[in-house]
Amino acid sequence: MGVAEPVGAPIDFAEAWGDLVTWLPAMLTQLLASEVFHLDYRPPRDRRGIYLFSEAGQHLYVGRTGITARSRAKGGEPITSFRHRFDQHTQAGRPPGASSFANRLMLERAAELELVMPGDWWADRTTTASEIYDLYRAAKARIGAMECRVVSFEDDIKGVRSTVAEVYAHVHLRTPYNDFSTS
Repeated sequence: MGVAEPVGAPIDFAEAWGDLVTWLPAMLTQLLASEVFHLDYRPPRDRRGIYLFSEAGQHLYVGRTGITARSRAKGGEPITSFRHRFDQHTQAGRPPGASSFANRLMLERAAELELVMPGDWWADRTTTASEIYDLYRAAKARIGAMECRVVSFEDDIKGVRSTVAEVYAHVHLRTPYNDFSTS
């Protein structure tokens, strides 16, 4: 069994929710004041919280790290550190499910070019969908050139703190590539 992840106080009653709401503005200030990471200076691999990708002064996407419900149920260690998520967003070989931001940039560009998306373009990326895959790789390269900022904190066991922080940052920064709808 892995080492237990440090866990913040659970957000499971009104007072804890009040504390969380009070913390959010300071968290956002810390995120915006973060040192800047990029391909040549990648974010830390041993910290978790939320991260922000910006380009030319425009905040584009905010994401979060943490432990998945499946991993937690197995007693495993969290694997989605800032470094892990950064690599998923920037490395060409990582699938679209691991980088919703790159996938959204690719879909936007494909629509601009009026390209028809094949059914399973990832499976066919080196043959019939190579043009789409080229757009996906270009999106990942673009993300790698962006500024990445992070703010680390201890999440609660159910990920409420990081979820609320991610949505809060999105609303305040108006990140156009976030989408919180379910599939």
